[in-house]
Amino acid sequence: MTAAAAPQPVIRHPAVGLASLILAAALTGIGLSIMTVGYPALGEAFPGTSDPTLSWITNIFTIVGAATLVPAGVLADRLGRRRVLLAGTLMFLAGSVLGGLAPSVGVLIGARAVLAAGASAINPAAVALLMASLPPNRLPLAVGIWAVAGGTSSAIGPPVGGLAIEWLGWEWMFWLNVPFCLIVLVVVPLVFRESRRGETRALPDPLGGVMVASATALVTLGIVQSDPWGWSDRWVVGRIVGGLIVFGLFVRRSLRHPNPLVELRLFRVPNVRRGNLGTLIFAVSWFGMFFGFTVIVIRSWGWSPLEAGLAVAPLALFAGVVGVLIGRVAHRTGHRRFLIPGTAIYVAASVILLLVLGDEPNAVVFVSGMSVIGVATGMVFPSFMAAAVSGVSADQHSMASGINFTAQRVATTIGVALGLTFATSAASASQALDLLMGMVIITAVVSLPFSARIDTRPRQAQS
Repeated sequence: MTAAAAPQPVIRHPAVGLASLILAAALTGIGLSIMTVGYPALGEAFPGTSDPTLSWITNIFTIVGAATLVPAGVLADRLGRRRVLLAGTLMFLAGSVLGGLAPSVGVLIGARAVLAAGASAINPAAVALLMASLPPNRLPLAVGIWAVAGGTSSAIGPPVGGLAIEWLGWEWMFWLNVPFCLIVLVVVPLVFRESRRGETRALPDPLGGVMVASATALVTLGIVQSDPWGWSDRWVVGRIVGGLIVFGLFVRRSLRHPNPLVELRLFRVPNVRRGNLGTLIFAVSWFGMFFGFTVIVIRSWGWSPLEAGLAVAPLALFAGVVGVLIGRVAHRTGHRRFLIPGTAIYVAASVILLLVLGDEPNAVVFVSGMSVIGVATGMVFPSFMAAAVSGVSADQHSMASGINFTAQRVATTIGVALGLTFATSAASASQALDLLMGMVIITAVVSLPFSARIDTRPRQAQS
């Protein structure tokens, strides 16, 4: 039976089904963003652990995600979306329990790796179930709700995590996931039938996944060790260069392999190439700022985890909401008209924060800046993502999305590593802000040439 002829997998209660899928996917956003406020708390919970070691609790999540997201999507198509969604949720549940009971940082890092593998299984399976469950005329609404939920879940993570840490302890960053996982495990089998693609490709190159994870880990290790060793240390330089070499070998292998982890031949399409490179660079800037700012205001300004979580929440919340709003217009007018002004607003607001913020807390300026940058992010991030799948045939959309998801995971890892390194290595808040915002501004500016050459206008508008 072909995919087109496959029965819709929803048995009953579509609204309940949509809510359960959104809840499942929200676990990933919360799982990543909650660590912004959790990182300083873990430093207090495990005294004597160095910042570079602690950073791997965050970094391992995105490294494993970069290596496993695309294979998990293929497995969902082959084995069944419902089955893989439930398996991923079980893994997420297991990782949450392991993290809540963790007696050491090493166990925490292992728990976060399990969480990442579970998240990689959850997201593509949940999206595929959503797309297969609804009639075409309801898909735009559902996708819009999905996008808002993604931004909202990332915004919820810091304040909810901060509240849990203050009232109950750091362990509850993990225990909070348990009831939501249980809801998904109960509701999804009741609401959904199994769903598969009629024709699926073979599992992608497993060595490619190992190479992506290894390259990202090497670059990240070089970055986080720059504080104790120094940027000019031969081991730091060697790890970063070694990681870049492995990335190069991965690209070479992907171009020659019959079934690569990511189909890099799609980079021949101009919008795909520019959209992914823009995503890679801009994501380094955004995630570095998201994590770096939170650590600075907790460690240097003395804000509580809850106060820090509430202060940075507008960054993700406005990004998600604005992304949905501009998406309805951009598909008719092209995304470049949002990319360039969005990046300009992002850079201008970052420059103002660099000039105004310092060693003393300034809540009004900080929250205002987070809100403006969140709006700008909503103009930029979804536009790069849309460009990354623009110009490819419908049967290649999943491959193009896989490239973009991998780029996001790699960029997130590098951005978080840079943000945490700058936030924890500086002698004062003002010095940390100078280093962090310098990186944020430079990387955002570097993404502009890719924005300027993206053209996703409908053909009639281009003529």
